[in-house]
Formats: sequence, C-alpha cells, structure tokens
Amino acid sequence: MTQTDMHSSDQEDLRMLRESARTLFERAGGSGRSRKLRDADGGWDADMIRELAEAGVFGVTIPEEHGGLGMGLTAGGVIAEEVGRVIAPEPVVMTVGLSLGLLRRLCPDHAKMEQLVGGETVLAAAWQERGPNGGPAEASCRYADGKLTGGKAWVVGASGAQGFLIVAEGDNGPVLVLADAMADALSIDKRAQADGSSMGELSFSGTPAEQLAEGPAVRDALTEAISDATALAAAELVGVSDSAFEITLEYIKTREQFDKPIGSFQIIQHRAVDLNVMREVAQAGVREVLAQMDSETDPKRRAKLASRAKARAATAAKKITRDAIQLHGAVGYTDEFDIGLYLNRALVLSAWLGDDAYHRRIWFDAREEEGAAQ
Repeated sequence: MTQTDMHSSDQEDLRMLRESARTLFERAGGSGRSRKLRDADGGWDADMIRELAEAGVFGVTIPEEHGGLGMGLTAGGVIAEEVGRVIAPEPVVMTVGLSLGLLRRLCPDHAKMEQLVGGETVLAAAWQERGPNGGPAEASCRYADGKLTGGKAWVVGASGAQGFLIVAEGDNGPVLVLADAMADALSIDKRAQADGSSMGELSFSGTPAEQLAEGPAVRDALTEAISDATALAAAELVGVSDSAFEITLEYIKTREQFDKPIGSFQIIQHRAVDLNVMREVAQAGVREVLAQMDSETDPKRRAKLASRAKARAATAAKKITRDAIQLHGAVGYTDEFDIGLYLNRALVLSAWLGDDAYHRRIWFDAREEEGAAQ
C-alpha cells in the first residue's frame, strides 16, 4: 500500500468515526437533550456514557494492545468536535484526555482502564489546588499510610464521578492515587458554572486511597495528559463554533426586517463571512495540531502545540458565539434560543485548562526559549 493509499484510508476511517458519533448524538436528542439535562440537575446521562463506550469513543487514543482503537489524538479530536456541536454534557474530553491519559501512561494494566474504556465507570482527575488568594497554589495535598489529607480544586465532573484520580505528594515524591467517590472523610463541594455543568472542590481528612504510581513519572504523565486534554478541549471548542455559526446563518436567512431577510443586508453578509473565515482557520489549525501531536514525542513541544490550538480555538469560539448573540438581536439573550447555550459553553470551556491569553503567553514564551537556545 502506498503512502497516499494509507492517508486515504486514515481519512476514510476518520470520516466514518465522525458520522458514527454525529448519528449517535443526534439520535439521542442533540442539543435538546443537553438542555433537558441542564434543567434537571446539570449532570450527564449514564446510558449515554455506555452507548459512547460501545461505539469505541473512549478507546480511540488507547493503543490496541491495551484494549483501545489506537487511532490517536486526531481521532479523539473528531469525537471532541462532535461533542461540542451538541454541547453534550458527558465528560468525554476529561475521560479521554485526563483520566485515560494518566492511566495508560502509568498503569495501563489496571482494571480501571478497561472499565473506563467500557463505560462502566467515570473517574475525574484532580491535581490542582487553590491558594489563600483564590488562585492556584503549590501542591500540599499529602498521601501517607494509605490515606489522603488536604484538598483539590477545579475538578471537572466531580459531582457525577464514581472515583477520583488524584495527584498528591507522597514520602518519595508525587503519587497518583485512586479514591472512591463514597470514601470516608471525602467531601465534595459542587460549584455551578455558566453552562449548567459543575466543578468540584474536594476535601480529604484521612481519606483511604489506593496508590497507583509514584515518582517523577507521575509528573511527566500529568504534563502529557494535560497537553492531550488541552488540545481536545480546543477541538470541542471548534465543534461549539461550528454549530453556533450554522444556527446563526440559518437565523439570518429567515429573520426579516423591512420585509427582507436580514441576511440580505451587506453588512450582515460581511460579518458572517468574517466569522466563517475565523471558524475555518481555527478548525484547520486545531486539526493540524492534533495530527502533529500524534507524531511528536517531546513533552515541551507537545505542550506548545496544545497551547497553540487552545489559544486559536478559544479566541474564535468566544468571538463567534458573542457575535451570534448580537446577530440574533434581543431574542439571543433569552434562554428560549439555543444560541445562548453555545455562548455559555464556549465561555466555560475556554477557561478550562487556561484561556486564550494564558496559552498565547505559553506559546510566545516557548518561542523565545527556543530562539535563545539556537
């Protein structure tokens, strides 16, 4: 098989994966299902988790020898885009990027790997801590004698997870431990977000936990997993932008003013073209980054690529969704119209793992460092 044939085969596999994921989400109810779940309790659907698992969604980046599909981050990005298109509340990016990203690098033979890939459980990753001023702090959460003390902040999916993968400080350096969500002396403070989802603040007071890994490898794996999740979050933002633009385009074609569709006005057409260009540039940039990260082994370069993708996607998503609200006029600010759901999702997702300003700074710092080294 020639290189061209292999490339064509890969593209066909990705196309089929995209169609499968889109059909699954549309059959489940699309963005309407997300609205219902938001209005209920802000959680996700356990049955949907199992359906996604049956479709192979959680195993796309896992090597075949560990029970996955071995398709890499490029395929993970395809899934993330489809999640963004319907603003699905299921923790797909968190699971693929962080939870499975940690386990497959540190303990790929652990039983939780198979359970995550099979949709039998959901594990949230907790590694950040909040300082006295409300900002990030140095790690102080401790693990000793099989128990955790301290706390973790900004834990996505905490309220619905069956357990937590926690990076703490042990006697011999960093450790990755597993704690059950119902463990003794574990409290979860749920913090609502603009899109109806929630983050959790975890507190441990002698909470029993199982050690999975220790030493420098834990920090290395965490760095790699965060890069994966950051790039996948960028892909999800691309999906959010796509749907927000499509919804707005349909609206300006049908909304009339002065007996004409507002889409017939030149100023509206120019604005729509500008948003479409921004959307396509972000989409192309993120997909290129995911493909490069699949072949890149240097953690610093992978982190730089992930920052490039997140900065581009977050900037585009916030601009597109905000302009979409304006193009809808007054009704865009009402909860009746779905476009507001996409704006809120874009804002929450843009902030997670660092906003566009944060990642632009990382990108430029990395560029300067590379330049100084030459």
